[in-house]
Amino acid sequence: MKICLFHPVALPAAAYGGVERVVIWLAQGLRDRGHEVWIAAREGSRLPPGIGLLPVPPGEHSALKLAPRLPAGMDVVHFMAPPEPGAVQMLPCPSLLTVHGNGQPGEKFGPNTVFLSADHARRHGGSYYVYNGVDPREVSFNPRPRPPASRPLFLAKTSWRVKNLRGAVRICAQSGVGLTIAGGGRPWSLRARATLDRRFRWEGSVGGARKAELLANARALVFPVLWDEPFGLVVIESLLAGTPVFASRRGSLPELLNDSVGRLLPCPDSPAAEREWVEALRASWEIWPTWSPEACRDWAQERFSVEKMSAAYEDAYRRVAAGEKLQKEFEE
Repeated sequence: MKICLFHPVALPAAAYGGVERVVIWLAQGLRDRGHEVWIAAREGSRLPPGIGLLPVPPGEHSALKLAPRLPAGMDVVHFMAPPEPGAVQMLPCPSLLTVHGNGQPGEKFGPNTVFLSADHARRHGGSYYVYNGVDPREVSFNPRPRPPASRPLFLAKTSWRVKNLRGAVRICAQSGVGLTIAGGGRPWSLRARATLDRRFRWEGSVGGARKAELLANARALVFPVLWDEPFGLVVIESLLAGTPVFASRRGSLPELLNDSVGRLLPCPDSPAAEREWVEALRASWEIWPTWSPEACRDWAQERFSVEKMSAAYEDAYRRVAAGEKLQKEFEE
């Protein structure tokens, strides 16, 4: 098949870039399955060998100008964000959309929409989803048990309230386990605390080798989110590194974890729930190691590989190209 992925930003991402990395991994997986793949991305983007670039000028994000740029014989266009009204009708081929975030109240999606987890689909009134896959070559696997002095890691956009850095700091301070904090955004009061308190370390925005190193050497990933996570890419990266995950029992996270690779805990949106997190961290630190690095890695590789993701999207493309609708619930 001839496939175009539409994500008009600079690739690869300069730092963390979750969606950007998924797009490249998907393109590589589709290429390896024998498909002709193009990515409509910012001019100057550097793509892996065997993947074509459809250059999009700086400052232009509109899908309305995509159709004239498509190579002849395109079978399907895959949007990574909702296109403008009328853009789909201008295409010479069928299309589908992957929703990478949570929709706004009342937002409507078309019948060829793909969500990231069963929970993500259900909350938006649908049922069709494809799990993200992670390339393990971008993760450093650490097979050794973590030393007692190692800290847990918080890795997310630190200024985004729903990622709950403040809660993570409170929980880890009360647990006595310390915390390494990494991610974009600058809540200055917490940064000052991390600078002055030796139990905490502030890393700031990280990507590439430094991010891989932090995940591989953390005692655990702490993920106390306050919202319904659509997927949770960093959770899979942590498991591939051999590092277990403590996460809120919300959104997709019960689909990504079980007690063999971490702990699912109540959403820490109350003092009582935070106390449960504190007790869980303390107990786990006392009996460490509870989890095997190999078990964490194997769990993630078996369920969330690039091969599984690209095979699932290949199936979606063939269905769409044959005129089938992915979300029966959204048919008009």
